[in-house]
Amino acid sequence: MRAKLNRWSLPGLAVLAAFLLVPHLALASVNVLTVPWVPATPTIAHTTYPINPATEVTITLGATVPSAVGSSDSFMVNWHFGDGSADVSFALTNPYDISTTHQYPPSAAPGTAWTAVVTVTDTTNSTSGTANYYVTQSQNSLSARVNVAIDNGLWYMHKSMWRTDSPANGQTVNWGGWDAQGGAGSGSCPSLGGPYGGWDCWAYGSIDAENVQAFEVSGHLQNGPAGDPYTDDVFRGINRMLTFITSEATSPITYNYDPSKENYTCADGSVPQTTDLGACTGHGGRHYYNSAATSCTTPPCKITYDGNGNGAMIYSSDGSGEYSYTTSPFLDALVASGNATAVAPTGSAGVKGLSFKNLVTDMEDFYGYSQWGSDCDVDSGNTRGNGGSCAGGAWLYGPQQGDDDSTSQWGAIAFISGFRGFGLPTPASITDFNNVWVTNAQDVGDATIGDFCTDPTDPTCASTTSDNRGAYGYRGAFNNSNAWGPFAVTPSGMVQMAMDGVGRTKNTVFGDASTDFDQRWNTTESYYADNFCNNIGTTNNEAYYAPRRYLYGLYSFTKSMLLHDPSGSLTPIQYLRTMTPGVFSNPSDPPNSMDWYAGLSAANGGSDPCDGVAQTLVSMQQAPLQGSPDGHWFGNSYYPYQWYYETAWSIIMLQKTVFVACVNNLVGRGTPGSGGSAPRIDLTWSAQTSASGYNILRSSTNGTGYTLVGTSTGTAFSDRTAGLTNGGTFYYVVQPLNGTAEICQSNQATVKVPTR
Repeated sequence: MRAKLNRWSLPGLAVLAAFLLVPHLALASVNVLTVPWVPATPTIAHTTYPINPATEVTITLGATVPSAVGSSDSFMVNWHFGDGSADVSFALTNPYDISTTHQYPPSAAPGTAWTAVVTVTDTTNSTSGTANYYVTQSQNSLSARVNVAIDNGLWYMHKSMWRTDSPANGQTVNWGGWDAQGGAGSGSCPSLGGPYGGWDCWAYGSIDAENVQAFEVSGHLQNGPAGDPYTDDVFRGINRMLTFITSEATSPITYNYDPSKENYTCADGSVPQTTDLGACTGHGGRHYYNSAATSCTTPPCKITYDGNGNGAMIYSSDGSGEYSYTTSPFLDALVASGNATAVAPTGSAGVKGLSFKNLVTDMEDFYGYSQWGSDCDVDSGNTRGNGGSCAGGAWLYGPQQGDDDSTSQWGAIAFISGFRGFGLPTPASITDFNNVWVTNAQDVGDATIGDFCTDPTDPTCASTTSDNRGAYGYRGAFNNSNAWGPFAVTPSGMVQMAMDGVGRTKNTVFGDASTDFDQRWNTTESYYADNFCNNIGTTNNEAYYAPRRYLYGLYSFTKSMLLHDPSGSLTPIQYLRTMTPGVFSNPSDPPNSMDWYAGLSAANGGSDPCDGVAQTLVSMQQAPLQGSPDGHWFGNSYYPYQWYYETAWSIIMLQKTVFVACVNNLVGRGTPGSGGSAPRIDLTWSAQTSASGYNILRSSTNGTGYTLVGTSTGTAFSDRTAGLTNGGTFYYVVQPLNGTAEICQSNQATVKVPTR
């Protein structure tokens, strides 16, 4: 407010003169922020592309004006698109959303660049501010479609976030979120007019963690650039989500069996029977999958998990009451921050003030305490995989309640995230006992009547013989526990295998010289692959029959492919493969395989029998409905409670990651050998958050078969190892390391060595 001046007062005139003449007393300019595609390099452009020669995709240009928050002034927003089209102007109504949509010329050549300029003018005092939004024309390719989908999805989450600058409940920092629990200081969930009741928030606090994680794996962090509007979103989201976790004293768990003796099948591959209490009499005796396990050789064994020695464990109190489900999202979001030493600014006693690494450790202590420690397989007179909640080694909704495959992938991913992100070792007892469940819960029977039918419109479905070998069910093998279908829980079994170090093994079907005894991963991967292209249909009930219609399960599947970890060596899978001939037939792919992420059907320009995860998600993204902005996903899982999480899960899957924004700009250049010099390939990449070094791997086969050729503590490497040839093409990836653990795997660089 301006002070009144006496027109006859010389001191007043002097003050006015000083105000007009001294630059630092001038009115502050309006602070305008645009969303960057790459926060660290904001001039890297966003993507647009022509849908066809006559139509360009509609993109959202996201921007905010934080200096207008709380102001009573009036503001006007003007967008100049830089392509010769007319400007768009409108009055400011929400400082957190001054976005607009636009279609750039579809006739523009790929590589054409535009700089859109947004100007916000304070019409009350005639000050203004501007910011640039960079756009480049791309071809209509899968990567372009994915980029636009991610852009729109992130902006939708930004727009649907509630914020408050009046902290409550003993907290002293600003927060915001997407939970709809209400209460003092929680803000109110905005309704964007979505197609399912108009709600864009969900009752449980774990939605805050999942959405934060989606921002983080897209490169937007709570300590990111101040010029990135999403930095504030993540900062607020972390502050809010930390109020939904609770600390209490850790307690022991009692394991009642020896995992080295209960993790077995018959040596001839047949199923252990209750008639001889699993001794496999007449079938070569027992074959033990983990005979070297020493976690509990003289049961009962009592273990107290306390990884940091603070006597505490932490779990979700987000309102769901399903602690084992919803603790892991909070853990994953903390790991995705890439900042183990950050300190919790909010939370209750035992949470506030702890480092993120200690919070993650205490959450893993909770999962250790919660693991089921008893076993009731065939030695107890029960059929293998019979659907009971007592087959040992997994997790149910709360601590020590039993086993549930849907829940258990969250326990598994918690330990995988902690290890790969923050370098926290997974206790051997966790994997030893879970490995027992992985064996006991897998469907290993022959074809049975009424198991599963891939075509629900088939009138003979109820009596059709189907083979579910390899499938996992809700509380055991799918053959005996088939609630909600196999496509949420089967990939959960694969995530658990990834934690346990169980992965692909040799099989003559895949061209190997021999077949290994342990075919657990191969069998389950084949089952999922055989059903991967099942018809998606048009209703959420189709999720029972089609893996790609069940985004909750598809998220688990994506985790399993990216975190595949045979014998403790991170080996992400590019090509989903099956032991069943004729399922996949793209000549560009390895036999009986399909690129699970980037595959394209004929309708989208490819040669695969169906679209992979990326195009499936792009096609499912919502167009504007009932006045809502595009960019969200909803209604693509069997269970309605999961629908509210789909936008975050879809963005994470499209980023082809789980809990970290990995190196995505690995490039290389080949130099031919001549005279006495050998060929050389020089690689460069950008630094990975939290990485202490990098493994460099090479293959002569596109997408698979990488072997270690060197290490680097920097962001460059020169490969001069044996095997390089003039004229040869080679494929590289780097794996950032956190101590001795691989954090993730980079993009693949394809490098051809010139002939001369």
